[in-house]
Amino acid sequence: MNKMVVVTNAKAGKNREAIAATKALGDYVRTKYGYKGEAYLQILGGTLGTIYTIAEFDDAASYQALVAKVMKDEGYLALARKAAELTTSPPTLAFLQPV
Repeated sequence: MNKMVVVTNAKAGKNREAIAATKALGDYVRTKYGYKGEAYLQILGGTLGTIYTIAEFDDAASYQALVAKVMKDEGYLALARKAAELTTSPPTLAFLQPV
């Protein structure tokens, strides 16, 4: 199973709102598209307010298929814009393959 890791940083004083927005976005994608993933808050080391979303995909093609769907989905885009307003910069993405 491959993992997609999305890393965002909440704006100062916006941790709770950023976490809620990230979870709402994940819940939407999980409910509508059946993806499996979870959000995590970094609590030791690193930058305060760093949120990791980790999702599982069979392969890169299944990830790309999901991206193609959500980029056309106005509900998803509205939630993504809200989450983006609560973070300091665009997310960092890493697609991980087991070794």
